[in-house]
Order: sequence, then C-alpha cells, then structure tokens
Amino acid sequence: MNKINEIQKLYNASGVHPTTDPDNPKSQFFVDRYAKHLCKLIQPGMRALDLGCNAGRCTFAMEDMGAITTGIDCAEIPIRHAKTVAHKRKSQCQFNIGDLNSLPYRKNSFDLALFPSNIVEVSYQTLENMTVQLKQILSNNGLFVVFMHDEFIKRAGEATFLDRYDALTGLKGGHNTIPDKGAFFYPTYFWTVAFAKHIIEKHLFCKRVEQVEENLFLLVFCNKK
Repeated sequence: MNKINEIQKLYNASGVHPTTDPDNPKSQFFVDRYAKHLCKLIQPGMRALDLGCNAGRCTFAMEDMGAITTGIDCAEIPIRHAKTVAHKRKSQCQFNIGDLNSLPYRKNSFDLALFPSNIVEVSYQTLENMTVQLKQILSNNGLFVVFMHDEFIKRAGEATFLDRYDALTGLKGGHNTIPDKGAFFYPTYFWTVAFAKHIIEKHLFCKRVEQVEENLFLLVFCNKK
C-alpha cells in the first residue's frame, strides 16, 4: 500500500475544512500556536518552506512575518485553494504539489523549513529521506523547525493502543470517516521527541528542544555545511 496515496486520497476527499482554510477565522488558533515561536526565528527576506502545508495557513503566516514562502503538499484540493487565496490576497506565496520523499527543489533554495505537527503522518524512513534532502535544500546555517507531540505522553494509559500498533514500523493504523464520502485509511505513526531528534540530528545539528505547551514540543535544527 502506498501511504502517500492514502493520505492524498483522504485530504482530497475532505477538501478544505474551516480550521484549515487561511481565510476562515477558525483556522487562526492553529497559526497562533506557532507564530509566537516562529517570529523569533524568521528574518525579513528569509526563504521559507512549509512542508505538508495543506491550504497554506502557516505559509501565509510566515509571509506575514517577512519571509518569502513556498508550501508543498501531496493533495491537489488544498493546494488549489491555497493558490486561490494567494491570488485574492495578492500574495507572493508559491504552492507546489509534491511528495516529501522527493522534494522538487535545488540546492540552497531555502533558509528555513517548517514541519508543523504533521510528523505523525510520515514514516520513520520518510523523515530520514526528507532530512537528507533538507541537508542539500537548506542554505548553510538554514533551520529545520519541527513542532510535534510526543506519542508516548499522549498514549500513556490507553489500554487498547497496542491492539493497533505495529512495533516493526511504528504504524498506528486508523481510519477517518468523511460524511457522504466513506471511510479512508489514515496511516499514522508513533513518534517520540527523542526518536525524531535521533533521526534528524544524524544530518542536521540540533540547536534546541523545548516544550512550549503541554505535550507540544519545538525542535530546531541547523544545517552546518
């Protein structure tokens, strides 16, 4: 089973939800959680990449902070909406359809890459593949910024969790049901902060790990060339 295709099917079927629509006030809570930390890292003119951008909530937010921004996502429907919003706002944000395993960017294309709480949707191998690519795509001293939850904290005491957990791959399984459209397989993975840090820092220098909310962590890595 191609996990990327399953994610793509799910997000194309679900379309743009009020909480993911940059033009809907209901999406602002998501942006606000990260903005107060991102604004300390983003400098005017910095080239920023939003990995798994969906409809561009964080992409537009980073542009508002002064960055030159690009978003990439595997699902066409959210990307199409992001482009519509960009046109309406006269924004310079660029949006691409693509696979995190094969990022379509040249060396030194970006100064910062953001991965905002969607690590749960990528396998251990995909994170490794993506980090290897970021080593090339990010400029010298470019930053890789990850926001994530720790699944060990989240799942502690959940009696039924082991029934659907694959210890060999970290896959948690699971399905999402969309009204009038049916059930979709939604492959998610068991991530801890320690394991994410272990994979990423094989290729990028870890500057800091900080708990910014209850079970929300900020990891900042630097590309040393």
